This record gives sequence, structure tokens and C-alpha cells, in this order.
Amino acid sequence: MTQLYRMLYHISHLDPRVYELEKEVEFRQYIIFAAVIVIILLAAVVYLQSRIIKGRKQGKTSKIADKLYRPLKTEAQPVPPSPGDTPVGGKVTSKELPDPGLIFKYSLAKEDMNEKLITIGQTEGNIKTFSTEIIDNHLSIYIRIIENREDRDIYDLPDKITEEYQVDIRRDGKSLIFYPGLAGFREMSSRERIHVKQEPDVAGDPTFPAIEAKNPIRFRLGDRLNQDGKFVNGFFEFHFFTKDYEVQTKAGIPKVEKYFMLRLYKIYPGYDTGAPTEEGLYPMVDPFTTG
Repeated sequence: MTQLYRMLYHISHLDPRVYELEKEVEFRQYIIFAAVIVIILLAAVVYLQSRIIKGRKQGKTSKIADKLYRPLKTEAQPVPPSPGDTPVGGKVTSKELPDPGLIFKYSLAKEDMNEKLITIGQTEGNIKTFSTEIIDNHLSIYIRIIENREDRDIYDLPDKITEEYQVDIRRDGKSLIFYPGLAGFREMSSRERIHVKQEPDVAGDPTFPAIEAKNPIRFRLGDRLNQDGKFVNGFFEFHFFTKDYEVQTKAGIPKVEKYFMLRLYKIYPGYDTGAPTEEGLYPMVDPFTTG
């Protein structure tokens, strides 16, 4: 090949066609060289893959294979679900159902927070019951600060600020309500409003300076009511009350805020934990068939 190249070199000065032939020979040399390199690399890859596969079949893995096939550590420690939280798969076990006595606490303590929405539902909301007697958005409690006295003139601020609230209650499911001082439960309207402040409301809505835990607003939630105004299959009873606590504003003035508390007081007659539906919901136990 080298001699042919030299001959072509000397002849190329005599004939341009020989020069073109010389360039074509050089190009073909490069092609052949590159093809050889590619074949060598492919052979090396095939050999490495065959060694890895053979090692895996024999229960052995080379160090190179370990680096190439080592899985990422993504397993996390399991976190036990809280009552009312929906686990992966969308179903809860009987041990994860909410129990009477649970207290849910909410506040508007942040200075940039003027409202709070609390919802009780079946599989959605702040409090999830997973009951066939409850629907999503069964009861919603919307709390709003109606007067923020921090906005007063700096020379007109009181020694202590007591926050005042407006509470709008909305139901999408059947609900009974019992206000402090009334004789008993009555069927709730689709929307009702109360105020938590010292002075009576000018519109005549129920007003409470505070809602005591011993004398709370009571809700009973269920599916169907009979002619006597009682739930046919059972109900959930929640108690709604407030608790004072004191903070300081940015100006250093003491301010009395309120925690808004919801206690799951009663589930009557109780979950039938032995008969969940296909959706993972639990009906009420039949009091006439239990021992």
C-alpha cells in the first residue's frame, strides 16, 4: 500500500487524474481505520455485558456492575397515619377511624391571617369520618376576624385588644344544632351566622362573648331524619367552643386571641367495623342486632 502511494505521488505530478485517485485512497484508509476502532469498541462492550449477565446468573456481581446497576436508596421510614388521614390506597382500617374524645384546635394567631375554614366530611376536609352517614363538605365553619383593632391610630390604642369574630356555618348534609341557652337540638338551616364578641350583633344574630367548653355549640351530623327530627341510622356529635390565649402585637400591646376547638363528642351507635363497603367506608352498627 505504501509503495502504491509513492508511485501515485510521483505520477500525480504528471496527471491530475492520478492526484484525485491518490486522495480517494487516503479517504478509504481513514474509513477503514475508523471502522476497525468501532468494531473493537463494540466487541469490548459485548464482552463486558456478557460478563455482567453471567455474574448475575451465578449470584455474583463485579465491581463494575455494582457501580452501573447499584439502585438508588429511596426507601423511607413508614409514618403511621393520624386519625382521619387517608393512607395510600384510599382506604383506612378500623384502627385508623376517629374516636370520640378527639379535639381539633384551630387559631388565627398569625398577624397576616384573618380567616379560617374548617370542614367535616367523609373522605375530604379537615376532619374525615369515613362514614356512610356523612358526605364531603357535610359541615363547614368559616371563621373571620370582623374587627382588627391594630389598624387604629397609634395614639388611640387600648391597653389590651380583644379580637372579635364572625362565624358562618354552612351545611351540605343533614345537621342538627344546639346553641347554648336553648332547650335542645333543632334542624339547622343551610347557612347560619354567629358572632363571638362582647356587644350584641345589630342584625340579631346569636352573639357570645366566648363559647365555653362546658356549654358549647353542639352539632349532630347524619344521613336521614325521621318525623321526630332524629337520625334514623345514627349520627356524629361535635362540640364547638373557644379558649382564650394572650399574645402581643408588633407594637407590644397585649391581645386576647381565641382558639376554636372542635371535640368529637359522640358517635352513635358506633362504626360497624366488620362491614366496610368496597370504597372503604364504614356504616353505623345496627343497635337492634347487636348483643
